Order: sequence, then C-alpha cells, then structure tokens
Amino acid sequence: MARILTLSGVSGQPVGGKAEGLARLEKMGLRVPPTRVLVEAQPGFRSPEILRAIEPLGPGPLAVRSSALGEDGAESSFAGQYETILNVEGEAALFEAIDQCLASTESARAKAYRSDIEDGEAGPPMSIVLQRMVDAQASGVCFTVDPFSDRRNRLILDSVVGLGESLVSGEASPDHDELRRSSGEWEPRQCVGEKPALSEDQRAQLANEALQAEAAAGEPLDLEWAIDRDGTLYWLQARPITTLGLDPQVLDTPPMEPGDVFTRCNVGEMMPGAVSPLTFSTCARGIDVGWQDNLITLGVRPERSASNVYIGMSHGHLFINLSEGARFASAVTGSHPDEQSLAICGRIVPEVVAPSSTPLWVRGPRTLRQVWSIVRAQPQIRAMERLVADGAIESGANARDTWRAIDRQMETLYEAYARHLIVSSGAGALTPILLRVLAGREEPSAEHHALVGHLLAGAENVESADIATGARIILEALLKVSAPEAFSEGTVESARDWLEGPTSGEAGQAWRDYMGRHGHRSLRELDVRQPEWAYDPEPLIRSLQAQLRARKEEGVVKAQRPNAPSVDLGRLRWVAPMAHAAVRNRERSKSLLVSTTVHFKRAYRALGLQLVSEGRLPDADAVFFLLHEELGACAEGVDGLDWAAIAVARRGLLPYQQSLRFPEVTVGRPEPERPAPPEAGADRVVGKPVSRGQVEGFVRVVHSLAEAEALRPGEILVSSITDVGWTPYFAIIAGLVTDVGSAVSHGAVVAREYGLPAVLNTGHGTQILTTGDRVRLDGDTGIVEILDPANSA
Repeated sequence: MARILTLSGVSGQPVGGKAEGLARLEKMGLRVPPTRVLVEAQPGFRSPEILRAIEPLGPGPLAVRSSALGEDGAESSFAGQYETILNVEGEAALFEAIDQCLASTESARAKAYRSDIEDGEAGPPMSIVLQRMVDAQASGVCFTVDPFSDRRNRLILDSVVGLGESLVSGEASPDHDELRRSSGEWEPRQCVGEKPALSEDQRAQLANEALQAEAAAGEPLDLEWAIDRDGTLYWLQARPITTLGLDPQVLDTPPMEPGDVFTRCNVGEMMPGAVSPLTFSTCARGIDVGWQDNLITLGVRPERSASNVYIGMSHGHLFINLSEGARFASAVTGSHPDEQSLAICGRIVPEVVAPSSTPLWVRGPRTLRQVWSIVRAQPQIRAMERLVADGAIESGANARDTWRAIDRQMETLYEAYARHLIVSSGAGALTPILLRVLAGREEPSAEHHALVGHLLAGAENVESADIATGARIILEALLKVSAPEAFSEGTVESARDWLEGPTSGEAGQAWRDYMGRHGHRSLRELDVRQPEWAYDPEPLIRSLQAQLRARKEEGVVKAQRPNAPSVDLGRLRWVAPMAHAAVRNRERSKSLLVSTTVHFKRAYRALGLQLVSEGRLPDADAVFFLLHEELGACAEGVDGLDWAAIAVARRGLLPYQQSLRFPEVTVGRPEPERPAPPEAGADRVVGKPVSRGQVEGFVRVVHSLAEAEALRPGEILVSSITDVGWTPYFAIIAGLVTDVGSAVSHGAVVAREYGLPAVLNTGHGTQILTTGDRVRLDGDTGIVEILDPANSA
C-alpha cells in the first residue's frame, strides 16, 4: 500500500536517491522546499489522502520528481533518465504527473541506460518526491569539485535567471563561476547577460553551504538550487558526482611558506610541459636535493628536508620557488632578490619580497665558499665526468633487485645535480650583473638585453652549438654521397638501416661520430620517460630527412647581421672571455648531467619490462607513472595497492595536464590560467632580444617536434619553447621566436652561434602569430612586427 512520508521519516525506507539526498540536506540544516515523499505507489494510484498530505506544503504549483532506488547513487546518477514534472496544479494534473514519473522507469531511454550501466533492464522500485515549486529569481547547479577536469581544488557554479530546467536540459547557457577552494578566491566571472544572475553575497552563500553539504556527506556533490524572489536559497537536489577520475593535482607540492612566489622560467625550459611522476621523483627531486645539499655545505641548512623546498609541482608542471631563492641570497650573499629575478626571469619580479639579511659576520664565510665553488668550475666538471664513467646501473635478476640497484645509485644523481647547480650558477650570475652594469637602478631595456646577448655570443667549443654543427656535417655528407631516395623519402627504419649500413660512406661515418658525441641527448632530455637519441633516433632522422628535402628547394633567407652595436662595449669588453667560459662550462655540465640521467633512463626501462613480465604492470611505459618509492613497493609486492591501476590512471591525466598554461610568475600555489584570446588586431609581439640582427620572413608556428618537420628553408620558427632536441632545425630557419626563454637558454645560445636573430620570452607569441604571417623579426629591440597577416587574402 502507498505511504506518504516527510523527509524526517524517510530514514531506512526504500525512497530512492532524490528523496534520500533531500533528507540528508535537511538533516544538515540546509533549507529545502517543503516536501513529501510518496512510497510504493503503483500507476493509476488515486487517493484523497495524498491531497491532505500535501496541504502543509502551502499554496502554489508543485514539482513532481522521480526518486528511484539506485538513482543519484555513488555508482551511477541516472541523471535525466526518469521524469520530473514542474508547475503541477490541480488534482487531475497531480495524479497524471505521478503516473508519468512511475511509468518512466520503463521508458526506452531508462532501459537503455540501465542496460549500458548495469547490464540489466529490470526497472527499480520508484518513489515520488512532491515538492513546492520555488518562484526562482535565479537557479542552477553547483559542483563541489570540477567534474570536467577532476580538480578537487575547484568549486563550480553555473547559474541562470529564473528556473534552472533550461540549464539542466542544455537549452540555456549559464553564467559560470569557479572558486579556488584552497585560497577562497574566485576566478574572473563569465557572464552570459549584461549583469550576472547572482550577487556576490549569493555566490558566497551558495559556495559556503555547498561545501558544508560536502563535508557532511563525506564526498563531492552535484547539487541543484534555486533562490526565490525574496532572496531565500533553497536546495533542490544533492547527489554524489559519479564520474570523477584521478585528481590532476594528486602529486602537487604545497608552498613552503604562505605567499611564496613561483615561476616557470628556467625550469620550464629544462623540462617543458607536464612531467611524468617518475621524473618528478627523480630529476625534479634531484634538483631540489642538489639545492639543499649546497645549502648544507654552506652552513645554511642542517640537513635535507624530506619534501621539496626549491622545486614545486602543480598539475604536473614544475616551478622554481623564487622566495626560497631570495631566502638563500639573504643568508649567503646578501644580494637583493632582483638579481635572482633577472637571472631566472630576465626581469625584476616585484612580488618577491626581500627577507631580512643575515648578519655580515655569518654571511661572509658563506659568501667566500660560494664564490670559491663557482670560480672552480673545472673540478666540478671533472667530478661529474667520473660520475658518468662509473654510473652504469646493472639490471638485477628480478624487478626487486633492479629497483634496489637503482635506489643505491640515487645519490649519484643527486650529486650530479648539486655539482651542475654550482657550475650553472656562474653563467646565471653573469646576466644580472651585466644588466645591472648597463641599466644602473632602472629596469633593463630591450637594448640592454640585446647587448648582453651580443656579449654572450662567440663562445667557442660550446657543446650545444656542436649539436647543430654536427647535424649540418651529416647533412653535407648526405648531399655529397647523393643519399638515396630510401633515406630522404623512406621510413625512419629504412633511413637508419642505410645510415648504419656499409653503403652510407662518409655520411654513415659522420652519423656514427655524431651519435658517439650526442647520442645521450634528446628533446626534454631530463625527463626520464623521454628516450635518448641513441635508443630512439627517430626525431633526429626525421630532422635530417626534412632538411635534406628542404635543401633541394630554393629561397633560403639569410639573416641580416646588424651594424655595430649602438651601446659602447668598452666597459664590458673585459668580461666577454669570462662570460664565454661560464656558458661553455654550463653547457658541458648540462651534457654530463644528461649522461648521468641516461643511466637511470636505461635502468628504469629495464625495470619496466621486468615488472610487466612479473605481472605487476600492464606495459613497460607504465613504470614512468609511479614515483620511485612507489616502484619499490610495486617491485617488492607490498602495501596491497593496485599499482597498475594507479599508473594507468596517472597516465590518463597527462594529456590534460600538458594542455595547461601557467602565468610566468604566481604568488602562492601555481594555478592554470584561463586561455585569453589575443587582442583583436594585434600587429606585433614583444619579447626579450637574445641574438642580434633583423630578418624578414614567413612564420611557422610549431607546437611539437613532429610539427617541426614542416619547416621550410628561411622560415621563422615560432614555438612555445626550444631545447636541445630542436637544435638540428636551426640550420634551415632564419630566426627564432619563443614564448619563454632567456639570454642563456639553449635556444639563445645556438641562435647566436648560427647568427640567427632571436626574440624569446614573448609570453604569447604562439597565440598571436600564425603560420604564414610575414613578419619582421628584430633581434636588437625584441619586436616581431606582422607585415602581412597570413589571412589577409
């Protein structure tokens, strides 16, 4: 027999998901519209008892909603599969609406949904929610986490004026608000109409009560709400969010101190984009431990911290903690944070606050030790050479033994990073010093940056420059021996077979020599997931094939070298040999660091294969999506966790993480920036000039190394970033523009060696410039002017 219950009386009753959700909301102390629940009714149900039961709900129309068992549950939501009838008035309309809701359990769409979700078609028991309609001035939905990106640090509000049915059905576009839960800050509002549907106070009330509901429920919620004409907030529905994947911030590191300032500069060039969890726990951890060990040596820290202090991660992207760098400077050299900002970001970062300086009597000995270690770069380099020579990691008989062998060698990686940080700090310190000499107390101008770039040019025996030179030698040899069609037009495999075969002659010898010197290099070369060229030469061979085809074409544009610099070099000429030596040492140190990393790449690839053969991982690539310590647990078979599922879930996050862009500098936890369209009619891009000269040519915007194969001779390469893996293409381009970078970036170093005008750190050059634009690139002023847009026709 049918029964009619109040929300307070539904506990333990088979009332279905919607009624249970409303009862929970009411029990939490949140306001819901006056409601009754009809239980165990059958189609055709008619009883005057129900008319008496709904009298306490008050006058006005009703909402009649289905509430089936299993609906709005943790496993599946059944959203929209069963009926909801709004604005029901009168006895006949009421009973007809009840019949429609009861019958909807056997509708074709509901059966299809159950078949897909539950592998069955039997309709569940159905209760009916009878609810007084809210005369809504605004309504909408609230997700206490972001169900689209799976970020738990977001609360989402979508709102419309009036009733929310048009929003739920997809017929109306809402205002959109996002709350950063960790900081309590709202993202810029996205409004559909001239004025927002919600006031600031209403938005805050919705967020506060929704988070209160989530805390009480113990799980993320999808809620529907309405605000009546008097401004009273009512909650209409609450259900678990059933489709959440892994949080893309699952491995985020917290800021060391509130208000710490982070940047993508420098580390974003070294490890562009999102990195794998294994890279984070090895190479990113290596940078941080190397930093900490140097502080211990200088007497600043007593011991290592188990958590990172210098390298942070957000959404899989790595960041340098500028505030930690400022704390180091105040404790060791007493220098102002602006010097660090100029070295890392190429500009002053005012958000970095100078800490109180350590007394001189404490700083003095530390400063002397720091300077002494920097000027003695060669002993550091020789020590790194020994690490490379002795650093091979032998695979064990099983995954456990191999992981233990890797773990025993981890201190070698940390030492390599510590020594590289010392060597590279010499080149890093020169840039701000030179800029300060030129600019005095003012912000360095584009001309000052161009002059520093000019001073850094001309260093001989720079290893990264030899990567481009060596590739050009192979190319010349290929032309000389008339490389067959099988090389230039064939597959990577056939091209490699020919190069390594007996008929390749001088080209084959040049290839073997090149791989002997640079086979350890690659794109994203400090990411342990990225194979080195010796293991996978496909990117290098494709580059050679593209250049060989390009050399058969005409129209190579040569860069126009500038006239004499407009600023007198007299007072800076003395520092050029020192600058060249610092750049040369840094590049050699970086190469040795990469060689050390390759030992670990090879060992982890072997470990991945063993974990697959032992049935612990689904494929060898999954090894890169567990932290080093987690791989130990996986190999040992402890903890009882499904490491394979965890690795696969994290790998699924990577494409989303790779798509994110971040501001150059952020205060507090770095958060992705919402893509902003470039200003209409933008006719120029401005960045940092790092290699002098001017050139006019056509733009080729390239987002990946694979896209670089389309580069034609004389085009101007525009990319988010370039690292060593891009170097072979520098032989055919006429200029370089990147979103990030500095005067000591690899792209800048190689551009100067090739005499290519280059403008780096444009911020959004890849979004403003378009393939086919004819531009004038000025490496003296940092301006890229669009002369003829690609779409002007």
